[in-house]
Amino acid sequence: MKTINFLTSHFIPENTAGTNRVLALVDALSQHYKINVVCLTEKGKFQAKEKVSYSQNIDIYYVNQKASDDKNFVLRAYYEIVYISKLLKISKRLPHDIVIATTPYMFMIPLVGFGVRGKKILDIRDLVWEYIEEKNIVKKVIKKIFKFIMKPSIRQFEHIVVTNERERALLMQHYTSAKIDIVPNGISLERYEKLSQIENQLDTHPFTVTYIGNIGFAHNLKLLVSVARELPNINFIIIGDGMELEDIKKYASENKIDNVVFTGKLDWSEIKPYYEKSTVLYAQLQERLPSAMPSKLFEYAATGLPVIYGGTGHAVLFVKQLEQAIVIRPDNFSELKAAIEAMQKKVLKISEKNRMLVKENYLRESSAEKFVQIVDHYINQ
Repeated sequence: MKTINFLTSHFIPENTAGTNRVLALVDALSQHYKINVVCLTEKGKFQAKEKVSYSQNIDIYYVNQKASDDKNFVLRAYYEIVYISKLLKISKRLPHDIVIATTPYMFMIPLVGFGVRGKKILDIRDLVWEYIEEKNIVKKVIKKIFKFIMKPSIRQFEHIVVTNERERALLMQHYTSAKIDIVPNGISLERYEKLSQIENQLDTHPFTVTYIGNIGFAHNLKLLVSVARELPNINFIIIGDGMELEDIKKYASENKIDNVVFTGKLDWSEIKPYYEKSTVLYAQLQERLPSAMPSKLFEYAATGLPVIYGGTGHAVLFVKQLEQAIVIRPDNFSELKAAIEAMQKKVLKISEKNRMLVKENYLRESSAEKFVQIVDHYINQ
């Protein structure tokens, strides 16, 4: 049986969108090949054993990743390089027929591109370096340097996989003419079935706006909390963790905004009751991330609940296909407040159309099979 070394920064037991995508790909590949998953632990959560046998055809090799300050860009970049170098060291000692590397850790691209001989496939989940804001000369220079590094690095891979057409077009225009395929994000069939069967009588509980996901700079949840201050008769729930959580909680406390509940990070099994008592689901990505597609939007659509999305670019195309969905400009206080008030005046219902859209187009199992076909082509050459 041929062997694949799969290098990733996110894998179980971590529960993130990146982990769920990789797990679906690895599970599908393991039906045909032996898989060595070489991965980082979740920050600050160490694994006692370097090697763990996950299934008959999947072994996991962990590199412990200590907690670090994600707000410090220089430190974050330094630790990315250090930890990915450790992944490479393990991968090189494991016999393999092909290497697959996946982002969002952007230094995975040059380090694997130039550090691994033989066949390589790159799975790009986010074009992270393209998101760097050019507010000053320093950031402009940094972005140019990263683009300069990424261009030859990406060309070291035989095949590139991206999550949407906008990422594909950007790569083809500025980086490479190599073969690029789209393997979209989505949700697992198991998760879809649970979400699509939630029982929610929208008119039987207080009007509630819920956010579920990462709490970082790109999501600017201070905006949602500010709007909550102006709508005291509406309940707001923020579920998740991230580098901005404590600052936002402090902001809510200092301004005595008591209609916002922060749950912190929850296991996925704990989130279902919150979907069942939500009226509207909210998400946002700032304007500087036009090619990003939040996986959370697929979960939102699978519930059939109304959605408000603040953003631009590719994700907007998806949200505009949904019933009972409002798209607004990101970071816009008045538009977000107006959208929530508009939803409050509507007669809302669970959308079966939204659920079917996800089932027919965005199940991870279907995407994973396409990925397997790509790997088959190169590993059997």
